[in-house]
Amino acid sequence: MFGEIPLHPKVIFDELRLKEGPLWAQFFKYGVCGVLSTAVLVLVLAMFQWYAPEYMSDDLPLDARKSHLRVALFTAFVPANLFAYFTNRWLVFTPGKFGFWSELAVFTFISIVSFTGGELGKNWMIDLDYPNWIAASAFAVSSALVNFVARKFLVFSR
Repeated sequence: MFGEIPLHPKVIFDELRLKEGPLWAQFFKYGVCGVLSTAVLVLVLAMFQWYAPEYMSDDLPLDARKSHLRVALFTAFVPANLFAYFTNRWLVFTPGKFGFWSELAVFTFISIVSFTGGELGKNWMIDLDYPNWIAASAFAVSSALVNFVARKFLVFSR
């Protein structure tokens, strides 16, 4: 599926340096960008928790928890999405058939679609009384899986 993964470190690093490298190298770099983008998202969520702990409390009524976490995640989405776009464009994918602004718009649209799916899953998990951090983690993982496929084949395709 990912192609042959080389065993020699020099070959591994040579293939990781290629923009249009093998699928395993693209997926690995995409994963690194995703982890870093998730770190941006988590950092913003941590700032909410740090500066407004009563706003992010697990003791709030369910509707308030859902609403507050939605606001925090949407706020975190903006810098995380921009970080993801620029790192993916720089390290993983070659710009495709769209111009810069169109590419950013399609990239963001795909992110919003996966954000919405994650939002529905997050709400379902909160209804089942999972803690906010588990619901937010499930949100991040589902978004990453949808985004790789859509970005590779829609945004950065030629």
